[in-house]
This record gives sequence, structure tokens and C-alpha cells, in this order.
Amino acid sequence: MPRKKKYQFDSESDMQEQERVSRSQRKRDSAALQELGKDLSALPMSELEQLDLAPDLLTAFRELRRITSREAKRRQMQYIGRLMREEEDTERLQEAVALFREGRLPSSVS
Repeated sequence: MPRKKKYQFDSESDMQEQERVSRSQRKRDSAALQELGKDLSALPMSELEQLDLAPDLLTAFRELRRITSREAKRRQMQYIGRLMREEEDTERLQEAVALFREGRLPSSVS
């Protein structure tokens, strides 16, 4: 069966293709969330608890601090990144990390 020419596509399928996120973009987003998770792991545990994180995410950070193996830490960071993809308010977390880097307490970011 011959391929359709560009002008033969209907507008609905064109809209669906534009809304679809590329695999490369999903990988970049995932890497950015893992990096945010790495930055969050540098925060003291008391500050993490004040950020109102999801219980699973908070447990994952606690587990990360307990782990000593390099490979296990890498896998745990990937897991934290996956949990953060489900988190809808990553801007708030990025702001908390920025405040911590400036030396201010992120507890005012609720």
C-alpha cells in the first residue's frame, strides 16, 4: 500500500502528532528530575520533611541516606526521579533548593 502524501493527512492526526512528546524530550525531563532529586538529597532531612513531599518520596530519600553502595544509590536516584515525575509541583521543589543554596531556609516555601 503506498504511503500517503503530506497533503492527504487529516487535521486530527496532525494535532495528535504535535501534542506527542518526543522520546528525547522525555529523557531530558527525566534527567532534569533526577538532578532535582540529587539537589534535594543534599537538603537536611528536617527540611525535606517540611516540604510536604509525598510519603513515598520522603521514604525514598530516607532510604537513599541509608544506602552505601554506589550502584544502589544510582538506582535509588532513578527511583526518586520516577516518583518525582508523578509530583505535580516541581517548581516549588526547585525554589526550595534555590533558597537552601542561598543560605535561607526553604520552610517558607509551602
